[in-house]
Amino acid sequence: MHDDASLHPPRSRAEQMVRAAWILGLGGLIPFVVGAYLIAIGSEIIPLPDLPFVILSYGAIILSFLGGIRWGAALNEPRRQSPTTLAISVLPAIAAWVCVLLPSPWSFVGLAVVLVVQGVWDVGAIREGRIVTPWFAQLRIVLTAVAVLSLVVIAFVSAQPVAY
Repeated sequence: MHDDASLHPPRSRAEQMVRAAWILGLGGLIPFVVGAYLIAIGSEIIPLPDLPFVILSYGAIILSFLGGIRWGAALNEPRRQSPTTLAISVLPAIAAWVCVLLPSPWSFVGLAVVLVVQGVWDVGAIREGRIVTPWFAQLRIVLTAVAVLSLVVIAFVSAQPVAY
């Protein structure tokens, strides 16, 4: 009889962090993907006038969260601490707020663009060593790609005339 614990050595704290980040990150895509799907098929689970706003609001919250990650990273940069980086890290939240105020489909297009810009900034900082978790780059690329694809689907569908 074999004990499963003996077959798999315990994960290091770093491995646990990477695994948790992936699980939480992929879980965070559920509202984007499910929302885009429900909007694309015209589902009435959540009334259509409300569902796009629900997804748009969620995307704005995610952008604010990503800006917060950069704020924290700026406070802990290994080689320098930059007030400029702190100031720039609030821009995703402001841009998200502006996107929420835009009419559809531009609100979704704007959110997608800001997510891409934020992703490029994050991956660049990781490659420069300003964010010291190299595995975070792959996670950001995957999460950004899926969220942006979902927002593009919503933008496309919401730009189509509604047939009655």
